[in-house]
Amino acid sequence: MLRHGETVWNREGRFQGHLDAPLTARGRAQAMRQGLILRDTVFASYPDCAVLLSPLGRTRKTWDIAAEAAGRAGHPFRIEPRLAEVQMGDWQGRLRDEVLTEDPTTGAQPNLFEISLNTPGGESYAALKTRLEACLGDIAGPTICVTHGITSLILRGLVRGLSREDMAGQGHDQGIVYELADGQEYRLEGAASD
Repeated sequence: MLRHGETVWNREGRFQGHLDAPLTARGRAQAMRQGLILRDTVFASYPDCAVLLSPLGRTRKTWDIAAEAAGRAGHPFRIEPRLAEVQMGDWQGRLRDEVLTEDPTTGAQPNLFEISLNTPGGESYAALKTRLEACLGDIAGPTICVTHGITSLILRGLVRGLSREDMAGQGHDQGIVYELADGQEYRLEGAASD
């Protein structure tokens, strides 16, 4: 599982949800590093593995860069709408600091995970969990998934059998690859650094 590379909106502290922002130079470097990790791990063992991408532009750009770095440009992939980020309703495109200033109750949420799953007009935890469980149920065999921060936390938590609270406590770094197998998770970072 890969989270897309850093975007301009990640850097600015904006809620993205189903909206898109371009990758930063750092985000492109992170995607390249992910490709090298995939080349040396996943593709070395599973050269024909399936690839599923969220339909959002930042995941497609991340995959294009990663595939090129892995020597797999042109490797087949499928767009999987269920891998899209949580829909953040009225807050999509807004700065997190502005929202927290306008709505003090938002600050009562324990973390960004819960804030993102409790946006006005946005997608709930239950709805996102249901679509991700369905997606996981359709995966058979080695598969690379290119997705997003909140979505990856829930996907990884579902595979590992974590509670909602424990899902929120996982890291969701960019520029690395998470390997999930038999209910376990392995963080693959490669030798490169920022």
